[in-house]
Amino acid sequence: MNYLLHEKNFYLMPLTGWWIRKCLQSRATAVMKATAGLRDPDVSILIRSRNNSRHLKQLFADIRAQVFDGDIEIIVVDTESTDDSVQFARSQGATVIQLTQDEFTYPLALNRGFQAAGNPWVVTLVSHSGLSSKLFLKGLTCWAQDEKVGGVYSLPLVNWDASVWERLQYIGLPAMWVKPLKLRRMRGGAMGANCSILKRTVWEELGGYDERYAGGGEDMAMARSLLAQRITIVREPLCSVFHSHGLNLKHTLQQWVHWLDVGRARPRSFETAKVHARRPGLR
Repeated sequence: MNYLLHEKNFYLMPLTGWWIRKCLQSRATAVMKATAGLRDPDVSILIRSRNNSRHLKQLFADIRAQVFDGDIEIIVVDTESTDDSVQFARSQGATVIQLTQDEFTYPLALNRGFQAAGNPWVVTLVSHSGLSSKLFLKGLTCWAQDEKVGGVYSLPLVNWDASVWERLQYIGLPAMWVKPLKLRRMRGGAMGANCSILKRTVWEELGGYDERYAGGGEDMAMARSLLAQRITIVREPLCSVFHSHGLNLKHTLQQWVHWLDVGRARPRSFETAKVHARRPGLR
């Protein structure tokens, strides 16, 4: 059985897309066998949104397509959307938390969502993403059986609206989707808030996402805290998403400079003008 979603997206990645697709399908088949008879955990799905109605509607469809029997609660943290994102989310039964642009920061949006979450595991996504398979949540079922596991994540793949520059970034990365990995040290992208799952009790014990990292890096700070407390983090290929920004070469380079800066593990303020300069779609 084919468990993958949006298969055309795999072929947007030059040279490696077909191989990543093969790896994820193989992993999905293995996970279905490994989780047979296991109870799926209850999850809250936290989606941060701003003017991404088209993507958000597809993301909700991807969630409905999951092969998963646990309870699913959806929480949308929206920042001043002017399209029908909020109305759509509410029509689907989601809890909507609204922030103003002036108060928005990355960790604040996450913490507000976690505060509203009622289930023991919280999935963090962004609205301009799509799930890569019908077993995104089943990937959690594998690891939720291990009490030492507090976080599960994967890395994003290119979405349908990726620019050529974003597609080229995946030429040398296929090994990351071959098999799961328990982290023994900090790795790039660990617990990235665009495709990660965090145990709510761990979030509470660690004091939530550090709001000093207003301008980004709060997710990596959380990952470092988990590792420091010897809480297991797993990189699970099935928890990958399709996530792109449609950036030209200039904005792609600016985004990479930002990510490198975030990787230096130092708090920074959130500056709307700088975010809009490298991500014009958010204006």
